[in-house]
Amino acid sequence: MMFWNQIKGYSWVTWFACVGLVLSGCSESDSYSVSESYAAGTSETSTAKLEITGMMCAHACGGKIKKELLEVPGVANAAIDFESGRDLNAAEVEFDPETVTPESLAEVISGIADGKLYAVASVQVTHFATEASLP
Repeated sequence: MMFWNQIKGYSWVTWFACVGLVLSGCSESDSYSVSESYAAGTSETSTAKLEITGMMCAHACGGKIKKELLEVPGVANAAIDFESGRDLNAAEVEFDPETVTPESLAEVISGIADGKLYAVASVQVTHFATEASLP
């Protein structure tokens, strides 16, 4: 009988350890790269494509990410590019670089659920301007 109680005790310990690993393994490091480019456009705007790990569906995951991004002051639009089975899905965000930075957009995504669900792998920023004002 004592042997059976030890086994039951170990199974609970194992279960809690596995749950801890799963929850801690969902979030990846906060390390990501940011690349910027400039392009001619019809108006002055900036877009960021944030590649995201951890998205499992377009509706719940994508909807939550989009909702959080749209609540950031300076974000004009957000769209989710999700395809099942891909390691990296993306959020494409149109934003005002005078109000919000690409790094703060990445922090919003990685901060969802206390950082346990999503991680930003990379950020590609494109600044659009009329040809006369390109750097």
